[in-house]
Amino acid sequence: MAPGIQLDWSGVPGLAEAVGHDRVSSNYSPEYAPRTWELIRRMRSGTAVFTHPATPLKCGGAPQKIAYLAADHWRKRKVLDDIRIVLVIPDPAMFKVPAWSQVLERVAARYGIEVRLRSEMTAVDGDAREVTITDHANGTKEIIRYDLLHAVPPQSAPDWGKASPLADPASPQGFVTAGKHTLQHPVHAEVFALGDVANLPTSKTGAAVRKQAPVVAGNLLDVMNGRTPSHRYDGYTSCPLVTARDRMLLAEFDYDLTPTPSFPLLDPFKERRTMWAFKRYGLPPLYWTGMLTGRL
Repeated sequence: MAPGIQLDWSGVPGLAEAVGHDRVSSNYSPEYAPRTWELIRRMRSGTAVFTHPATPLKCGGAPQKIAYLAADHWRKRKVLDDIRIVLVIPDPAMFKVPAWSQVLERVAARYGIEVRLRSEMTAVDGDAREVTITDHANGTKEIIRYDLLHAVPPQSAPDWGKASPLADPASPQGFVTAGKHTLQHPVHAEVFALGDVANLPTSKTGAAVRKQAPVVAGNLLDVMNGRTPSHRYDGYTSCPLVTARDRMLLAEFDYDLTPTPSFPLLDPFKERRTMWAFKRYGLPPLYWTGMLTGRL
């Protein structure tokens, strides 16, 4: 099972009607991503709101990265002081690994970004250009009038997967049950899940899939040959956190939130141009010629 994830635009009242129109965009759809850049490029003053849903989502760092890229662009255009930036995050910290969270706090402070923790977008009024932000720590709601809204929709398993016996009862979004190390379904032993649809306690990233795929392949062969699954996935995932046009953090960690850097001689908690260059020029060929062909 590897059908990917579903974008639930209708999960926030008013979002489906607003996205792609006026001042609302989202990089989570190729249809709208070019519009995001146009809105950022044209903005000279006002309020920009960037949201992150409370559900699991693909590429968990993306809702923050676009905020930092926009802020860096506005800084270089010398209009940052005229723009209020609000970043809405549902978690109690900016990142689940404390050391990277502390770095991102400094990044947000550098750009003057107002961070709303334990909060999420719960309604959008496209006509009025207003977004409702609910603080789940105290239940209060704040209505912010925006001049740019980058909205990330709630996400879930495909509807047909939610309705199947493979869905995890413990997952409100209907993700598929999978053993965290073997990726095998605990009831239907002939079924394995990987990628965004698997209900695993790790971030949903392409880097995670790269490590999961050989585990599933090996364990499928084990089961088909009457053996107990012998391959194990340790929860490795990677979040490239772009913090400026030419700077990046590469957050790599496992189920225990232990940093697992691929470049151990480099401090992984420092923003680096070299990491940005790796993402810009190194990762695309690795993805297309390595991951998708099964060589990596």
